[in-house]
Amino acid sequence: MSILKVVSFSTDRLTEAGRLLALCQKRANAAIPMLPSQGEAEEIAIRALTGEWEKTGVSGVAALDDDKLVGYVIGQKQENAMRGRHVWISLAGQAIASEQPVELYRDLYAAAAQEWVDEGYFYHCALLPAGNPELLQTWFCLGFGHEQVHGLLSLEELQLSASSLWVEGVELRLATPDDREAIADVSSLIRTYQAKSPVFGVALPEDAQKIRDGYSGLVDDPQVDLWIAKKGEEIISFQAYFPADSDPFTMTPEHCIELGIAATRPEYRGSGINFALTTRGLAHAKEKGYHYCMTDWRMTNLQSSRYWPRQGFVPVVYRLSRLIDHRIAWAKG
Repeated sequence: MSILKVVSFSTDRLTEAGRLLALCQKRANAAIPMLPSQGEAEEIAIRALTGEWEKTGVSGVAALDDDKLVGYVIGQKQENAMRGRHVWISLAGQAIASEQPVELYRDLYAAAAQEWVDEGYFYHCALLPAGNPELLQTWFCLGFGHEQVHGLLSLEELQLSASSLWVEGVELRLATPDDREAIADVSSLIRTYQAKSPVFGVALPEDAQKIRDGYSGLVDDPQVDLWIAKKGEEIISFQAYFPADSDPFTMTPEHCIELGIAATRPEYRGSGINFALTTRGLAHAKEKGYHYCMTDWRMTNLQSSRYWPRQGFVPVVYRLSRLIDHRIAWAKG
């Protein structure tokens, strides 16, 4: 591989880079045909990349062959309570020319990451299309690991109706405002489960009340379908479905609904209740005119990473992450 130079990404490269992004999107779509095709259009890709570039804190690099752009990586420097100072590389934030080996991504990341680390951003996240194992392996070779999976399910072949499954002694239905307090009572299920091995997902105690209020408020949102499985006065499983805006650079097609929240009380897991609730929720979404359902899960969540693919969800986007030893800031030899 011969690269004449790697330079800082700049605004005057947006059109060239957008064209590369459109071609990369076309290759990603070819691997998973149900993905939205709009991103293959150069003008849409250029607009998406321009939107990324104009965000606060974005920087990156471009690879040039003579003066021709053959690849780029850009990321947004962010800071919040969950991840601290971190860099986010979106799907639109990376692309290479088709004739270039995927190894080029390693050179691009190496050049971009030095600035980020020098400025104290040690946690790096990258979103990658799931249909290219060679690309995924290249980022693994940069020290990244699987963090999150975004899966897509076609509802076209779903045959069951919304009332076709039931569980003896359990009421399966859409929640109403009368369920507000019961919903709040199960708001901790996901964050407490994710905090355990092998996920070890941080659940900040100060967020508990905000999460509780958010869950109870779902019953008042007319756009949300909140399905519950209730045994007596206790909710034992629940799922929330949200309308999803079509976006080729989140791999979200048109007429898509998002299964954004799902949990079951530990003592009822493996009993078939979640399967019945999933069938109800997906069938209901299809009856409402949705063609697809999107959901996501932690790769380290053993139950979710096995359950959702069995229901037919196909991985379309992987979120990878890398945490760099912060001592490099002073221990440079």
